[in-house]
Amino acid sequence: MPACVVFAITSGSLEANVILQNEHIICFLDHMPINAGHILLCPRQHHADITDLPDDLLTELFLVAKRLASTLERTLQCDGVSLLQNNGAFNDLGHFHLHLFPRVRRDGFAWVGGNNRVANPDALARVRDVLRSAVG
Repeated sequence: MPACVVFAITSGSLEANVILQNEHIICFLDHMPINAGHILLCPRQHHADITDLPDDLLTELFLVAKRLASTLERTLQCDGVSLLQNNGAFNDLGHFHLHLFPRVRRDGFAWVGGNNRVANPDALARVRDVLRSAVG
């Protein structure tokens, strides 16, 4: 497998079902889809995580995501679209990518893990305060 799947696709050395591309972005169907129509939206330039993206590129990516979500809903008559993005150790490509996948009721997709308990209000307040002070 090439060092960077996205670069391999943009260079043409790896085949993909490209949906949309421009000077900054490439979108292609995921080869292991959660549901039919599952798209990966990627910048052409290498950025590993969302925190590495320049603001103008992030804006462009999410405007394209909005357009793609609308297209998925209209063309596939799904009940909605989920967006998912992983950073750090959970980014299996090592290149920023945003998943967009059509959803239908009872499609079986669900969060895995967690304890399904409501958080302690004091614990929530502590985390809120830490995050507020860090954000500035």
